[in-house]
Amino acid sequence: MAKEKRLKIALIGYGAISQMLFDVFREKKPPIDIVGVLVRPERVVATQKKLGKKVAVVDTLKALLQLKPDVVVEAASQQAVRDWGEIILKKGIDFMVIATGAYGDPALWKKHLKAAEKGGARLRLPAGAIAGLDGLLAMRLGKLEKVKYISIKPPHAWTGTPAETEFDLPSIKEPTVIFRGSPADAGRLYPKNANLAVTVALCGAGLDKTEIELVADPTLPPGTNASKLEVVSDSGELKLERLGRAMPDNPKTGVLTALTMADELMKIVRHSDW
Repeated sequence: MAKEKRLKIALIGYGAISQMLFDVFREKKPPIDIVGVLVRPERVVATQKKLGKKVAVVDTLKALLQLKPDVVVEAASQQAVRDWGEIILKKGIDFMVIATGAYGDPALWKKHLKAAEKGGARLRLPAGAIAGLDGLLAMRLGKLEKVKYISIKPPHAWTGTPAETEFDLPSIKEPTVIFRGSPADAGRLYPKNANLAVTVALCGAGLDKTEIELVADPTLPPGTNASKLEVVSDSGELKLERLGRAMPDNPKTGVLTALTMADELMKIVRHSDW
């Protein structure tokens, strides 16, 4: 009997997203093994204690790559994408990125695409906390006339962002636009809140022709965030609204973000394309 082929993945970061990936794989039991986690040096001991001996916890990319993963999953920050993406891809290892705001820099995007081509690896961008990107990808084969993405979160989710200095967040009583501009600026100024702005741009009309709005909305149901995607093209129109549950410990991130990452990884093993 042939031995079951299993996908080996390594995680960069051990926050809410990584913890949910562990939970999903533990419950669903796909042929996926998380072989290692990269964290800051001061977090190694505590993280190892949480994960036990079956998962290596390391503090350098070199040590993570020595575990020979098939896919490295970034679940940390835009800085992690900038620091390590090119190295991973050049070594022929697939790289899954959720902090896509880093690709608001076109030079970095092109550099990583080139590295992926050179290494024979795939740069994988999961949908994140949104739906409808399949429709947008198809519609861009025609002529896109308008693409607008609106991210809606409760006022406290915008704490620690430029909105905090421009607005009295606790005093907001009705839905308020706190940012209106380009995907690149949204991703740069709101690195923990607006990565999807760049994902939408890359899947559609591009960084220069995508409209972005960020909204602080105190009327959202407790523990939720929302988004809207509006597309007009020569093939028709797409209007999508999503209301999702936020991570219990991180209102800036939706639960669906982690689930779409898990689903993308599970698709790899279902399609046996690694």
